[in-house]
Amino acid sequence: MISDRDYMREPENRSFRVSMALIWILGGSFLLQNILTFYGKVPVVQDLGLSRLGIQNWELWRLLSYQFLHEVPWPLHVISNALGLYFFGRTVEETTGIGRFLIIYLVGGIVGGFAQLGLDLALARPAYVSLIGASAGVSAIVAVFCRLHAQQEFQFILFVFPVRMRAVTFLWLLIGGSILGMVFPGDRVAHMAHLGGILVGVLSVPLLRGRMPWEGWMGYRETSRPVIIPFPEPARRPPAPPTPRRERPVVDSDYVAREIDPILDKIASQGLQSLTDRERRVLEEARERIRRP
Repeated sequence: MISDRDYMREPENRSFRVSMALIWILGGSFLLQNILTFYGKVPVVQDLGLSRLGIQNWELWRLLSYQFLHEVPWPLHVISNALGLYFFGRTVEETTGIGRFLIIYLVGGIVGGFAQLGLDLALARPAYVSLIGASAGVSAIVAVFCRLHAQQEFQFILFVFPVRMRAVTFLWLLIGGSILGMVFPGDRVAHMAHLGGILVGVLSVPLLRGRMPWEGWMGYRETSRPVIIPFPEPARRPPAPPTPRRERPVVDSDYVAREIDPILDKIASQGLQSLTDRERRVLEEARERIRRP
């Protein structure tokens, strides 16, 4: 598809960033959701959230609408997703471009939603339980960042302690935390949706590079800088020395008058066939002398 550097391109319009637009959309949706829920008494989550019951009724638009809903009235849920888009989304958008960024984000949310519904079905949870949040799509974007810049270090505050780690370590912590939360469910977080989004992000990087997904994950290490392998220059043959020019003797006028002119007069009067062998040799020698090099 594209090479190691072709896939890295600038956004189509540098004055517009879709990651920032998504942050504003999530904020606006959160405000509208609060107004409709508490003042309009509209069951927004039941009508727009993702549930097995809705999918069974072929309400497939819920796969997109649920990604723009969050817990109300407290903004912690939407703020955490907005921060993920802010710190990781801008870099990923500059790398992939607007179109691919949106595809990864939305597909991560869809795959994550299906993964969570599959887990709910396996655990026999009620079919009307709704899933909301942009965490699956954000997880896909974070996974892309961590794969593209695996060795990049960044620092964040965990509770009150500053923590510094590499991006690839952060990705493994996200995967481990999601698996732990899925095996030991003690909260209302859809950990399986996070894993689905992470899977989309991890598989997107080798596909962007034109490789198969397993080539981008098994035995292939991403770096924040392209690796340049120097190839030895081919051996060059030394230029051949110039061929020395052979100087030819100069025919002086006395020689011409003494040797050549009588032969030419004889040819004019008696013909070429009248020349002796010596006269032919003299004429040939004279011709070689006056020939240009």
